[in-house]
Order: sequence, then structure tokens, then C-alpha cells
Amino acid sequence: MSTPPPSPSLPLLQRRTMRVLVVAQLLGALGLAAGGTAGALLAEHLTGSAAAAGLPLSLLVLGSGVGAVAVTRVMRDHGRRAGLTAAYLAGAAGAALAVAAAGWGSWPLLLAGCLLLGGGNAAVMLARYAAADLSSQRGRSISTVVTAASVGAVAGPNLLGPAGPLAEAVGLPAPTGLFLLAVPSFLGAALVLAAFLRPDPLQVAKSAALSSEQPAAAGARGELAVLLGDRHIRLALLALAIANLAMVGVMAVAPVHLQHHGAGMGTIGLIISAHIAAMYLPAPVTGWLADTFGARAVVGLGALVLLAAAAAAVPGSGHLGIMGALLLLGVGWNAGLIGGSALLRDAPVSPSLRTRAEGLGELGMGTAAAAGGSGAGLLLAAGGFGLLGVVAAAPCLLLLAVLAATGRRQAGSVVGARSRSGTTTHRSVKATAE
Repeated sequence: MSTPPPSPSLPLLQRRTMRVLVVAQLLGALGLAAGGTAGALLAEHLTGSAAAAGLPLSLLVLGSGVGAVAVTRVMRDHGRRAGLTAAYLAGAAGAALAVAAAGWGSWPLLLAGCLLLGGGNAAVMLARYAAADLSSQRGRSISTVVTAASVGAVAGPNLLGPAGPLAEAVGLPAPTGLFLLAVPSFLGAALVLAAFLRPDPLQVAKSAALSSEQPAAAGARGELAVLLGDRHIRLALLALAIANLAMVGVMAVAPVHLQHHGAGMGTIGLIISAHIAAMYLPAPVTGWLADTFGARAVVGLGALVLLAAAAAAVPGSGHLGIMGALLLLGVGWNAGLIGGSALLRDAPVSPSLRTRAEGLGELGMGTAAAAGGSGAGLLLAAGGFGLLGVVAAAPCLLLLAVLAATGRRQAGSVVGARSRSGTTTHRSVKATAE
């Protein structure tokens, strides 16, 4: 893949872009804890059923995936700044709806709010591609933005306890406190991007022709055929979807499971914070691994760690055992995210098609996580945390099988190419001798 030309202005612009993205990530990720942690508790409070606990998070990630498709279309026409700002504003509106749902005791309104809250998640996730637009070390740039999100993401669940009295003081259920904090967090991130992400990195990347352009296919179906015809994109989409499926499927109901086994709000927040730290903090290492050993290797590592997490969830329901499973789950998700994103970003397609590929990646992640989150409550009610771990292991095994199969095909292609090259060289030497 081509790298940025040696213009002194591009490194300066890249550093400025990274600073703006890091600040926005710190604010935006703080608001995401509302859907991931408080959503499950508020859902059980409103419905009285643990089976509904996974639905808020599943709708959040579904909204994130669907919203990402729309956001990447905005990005393609108007740049990263417009798309990311609009996504954060949608997240703020979703958090406000969730607060209203808690006040009115409306379960459908909570689900609608979580669906819109997915806009904030889409912005946090898509920012990693903005970091790579002007970068020559894409894995590390992606990992820097992912790491920045860890500060807000880890701090968010720990505010579950302190924010509870704030909500109760205005007559709302305690879990609503995180939704109250999410509104200004998302609005602040939108303001930072709208004011300071100038010039737009994607528009600069297009004008500088940082990637080799290919003729764009005519029509949406033609574009989709081009994208799905690339093996790097197919593997990236599968890796991103499976990483999110396994992670969300287990994490969505973990707060409710812990509460049923005697954990208080503070303990739940601490355990979820540790899980989220494991999701984001390994990013510098996985980014370096992607740049050094290749994105495929990082995807394979992620699948192995996710499989270990699923196995760790099977034995029992103790707090330490669940924390161990959630820590492994976070590390495996991180490797799948960084490896899959690097594969997607390095695919040999034009910049105009790449934003659509990014949208497909987020849609795949959202759809897979929605399936995992919505089914997690039913699995927990039917067979406990152990059954959830068994089911979560299946897609990880599928990804490992696909990696092994494609690796063998690639090795065969390389051997065949070398053989044909050797035959051609032999013929050329023979012809020269004659």
C-alpha cells in the first residue's frame, strides 16, 4: 500500500488530527458506559425480567451499525468532521430519550433511546479510521485512538455508584445517572470535532491521492460486489463481526448475572471497568503487532483469546471467575478489532469505496452484536453463564477455521507463483542459450 508523500505539512496535520480525535474520544467514550452497563440494569428495573437485560446493549450496537452506514455516506460526501459530529449528536439525543424513559417508566422509549445512543458508539468506533487517513503506520494510529477511548470507557462504569444518588435526587432510578452524564459527554465531543477537526483528514487524503485509485464501480450493487470480491475485506468483516458477537454476547448480561450473585453497584462497576480496560488498553501492543507481523496474525491471536474467554466462562459464577473471563474477552476483542480494522484499511480499494467498506464493517459488528446481546438474556435464563460461554465459543472456532483455510490457500498460491516464475526463468535462459 502507498504511504503519504514526504510533505512536511502532512505529518503536522496528522499530529493535529490525532490530538483532536484523542480529546473527542475521551469525552465520547465516557458516555458509552450508559448503554453498556446502566442499560441492562435499567431494563431489568423497568420490565422485572432478566431476560430483557441484553436488549438495550444489543439495540445500541445495532443502532451503531446501521448508523455507521449512514455516517460513512456523509463522510464520503462531506468528510470525517460532518459524519462524526452528526453521530455524536444522535448519541446525545438517545441518552436524553433514555432519561425520559426512566422518568415515565416506558420500556419501548428506553429501547428507542438505546438505538439512537448507538450513534455515539458509531462515532467512537469510526474515529479509528480518521486516525489512519494520513498515517504511514496505520496499525499504531488506529491503536492510539482506541487507547484514548479507554480513559472515558473505563471511568464510565465506575461512575455508576456515584451517579446513582444524582438520579435519585431528581426522582429517577439509580442506573439513570450514567445516562444523565452521557448527554453532556456526547455534546462535548461533537463540539470539539466541529470546531477543531480542520482541515478534514479524509478530504486531504483524497486530494493527496494517498492510496492508488481504482475505477469506481457503477451503482451501489457494483460497489458492494467490488468490496465483497476482495479477500482482505471479506476476512476483515468476518473478524470484526465475530469479535463483537462473542464480546457483546457475554458482556451484555454480565451486570445482571453479577447482581443476582450478590454483587453491589460498586462491585459491578469495578468489574465492568476492568473488562473495558482490557478492551482498550492493549491497543498499543496489538497495533504494533499488526504493523510488524501483519493484521492476519493479530486476528488469529484475537480468536484464540476469545476462545479462551468463552472456556473460562463455562465453569462457574464466582466473581473472580467472571472477572477472568471478562478480562480475556476484552483482550480478544481488542485484537480482533485492531487486526480486522487494519485488514479493512489496507484493502486495495479506492478512498471513495473505503468509507463504504468501513460502514459495512460497523454494520457487521452491530448486527452480530445485536444477535448476541438479544440472545444472551435468553441463554442466561435458560442455562446460566456456563451455557453462554459454550455458545460464544462456536464463532471463535469458525474464525480460526477460516484463517487456517485461507492461510493454506495463500501458501499454495505463493508456491504456485514461485514455481511458474522459476519455469519462466528457465525457459528464458534456455532460449537465450539457444
